[in-house]
Amino acid sequence: MPVPDPQPPASPLARRFAERAPARERRERHLRLGLRLAAGFLALLALAMPLFLLASARVTPDWAAHVLPLLAGSLKAALYAIVVAVPLGLGAAIWCARFAPPAWRALLKPLFELFEAVPAVVLGLIAALLLAPWLLQHVLSLLVFVALLVPLLIAIGFVWQRFAPPAWQQRCAGHEVALLLLPLLGLAAGAVAVGNALATTAWAALLQPLTPWNGLVVGVMLGLAVMPTVFSLAEDALFAVPAELALGAQALGATRWQALWRLLLPVAAPGVVAALLLGFSRALGETMIVLMASGNTPLTGISPLTGLRSIAANLALEAPQAVPGSAGYGLLLLSALLLFCICLLLNLLAEQVRGRLRRRVAGL
Repeated sequence: MPVPDPQPPASPLARRFAERAPARERRERHLRLGLRLAAGFLALLALAMPLFLLASARVTPDWAAHVLPLLAGSLKAALYAIVVAVPLGLGAAIWCARFAPPAWRALLKPLFELFEAVPAVVLGLIAALLLAPWLLQHVLSLLVFVALLVPLLIAIGFVWQRFAPPAWQQRCAGHEVALLLLPLLGLAAGAVAVGNALATTAWAALLQPLTPWNGLVVGVMLGLAVMPTVFSLAEDALFAVPAELALGAQALGATRWQALWRLLLPVAAPGVVAALLLGFSRALGETMIVLMASGNTPLTGISPLTGLRSIAANLALEAPQAVPGSAGYGLLLLSALLLFCICLLLNLLAEQVRGRLRRRVAGL
C-alpha cells in the first residue's frame, strides 16, 4: 500500500502570514466598526438638521407674506441662472466631449473646473461693482447681442458647410470655434453701437432697469457660477458614450449633428438631466452672489429688471440679529426648512431621473 508523501514544510513567509492573521483580522474588525460608527454619525447629523429646523420653525398667521416673496426670489434667481448656464455649459460640454481635439479638451476641461473653485464672494463683488453699473448703461446692447447671436451662429455654420472647400473643412475639423472669434467680436461691437443708438428712443425706457442691482445681474453672474457644474457633469456623461456609436452613425450617412442629436444625447440623457437639476439646485441655494447683486428687495414680479430677495440671502442678512424664540426667528427657520426640502427633493429627483433614464437606455 503506497504511503502518502508527508506535508511539505511551510515557508517562512507563509508562517509569518499565518501568525499575523489573527491580528490582521482584529484590525479589520476595528476598521469596519469605525466605518460603521462614522457612517452612523453622518446619518445622525443629516437627520438632525431637518429635525432641528422642523422643531424650531414657527408657522404664524402671516407666514406666507414673509416666506413666499423670498421663495419667489430664490426661484427667480435660480431660473435666470439656469437660462444662462444651460446654453453655455451644455454647449461647451458637447463641443469639448465630441468635437474638440484632445489637446483642446485637456486644456479647457481643467479651466472650466478651476473656475468652479472661484469663491462666490469674489463673483458677487465683480457683479456688484463692475457688471451691475455696466448693464445699467448697456442693457439694450446685451439684448441685441443675445437676439442676434443664434442667427449669426446658424449663418456661419451654413456658409462654412456650403461654401468652404473640403480641404479647409478637414484641416479645421475640431478647431472651428477659433473661426467664431472675429464674428463674435464684430457682433459685440455692433450690438454696443445699436444699443447706444436705441437708448435715445422713447420706448427704451421700458427696458431700463430701475436699479443697478437686479435679477438680470444675478442671472448673468450666478449663471456663470453654475455653468462649471453643468459643464462638468454633462461633459462626463457625453464623453462616456462610446465614440464608435457616433462613427457608425456617420458611416451610415448621418452628419455629426444628426449623430449628436439622435444618438449621443439620448444615450447621455441621464447624466445631462442630472447636470441640469443639480445646477438648478446649486443656484437655488447660492447666497453671496444673490446677496451682493440682487438689491435684496422682496418683489414677486417676474421681470428680471427688478430686484429680488432669496431665502439664502435673507438668512445671511437677518440670522445674526434674530432673537431665539421670537416669531422672526421661527420664520427664518421655516424658510430654511423650505429651502432644505426643495434642494433635497431636487437632488433626489436628479438621482431618480438619472437611474430611470439609464435603465431605459440600457434596455434599448
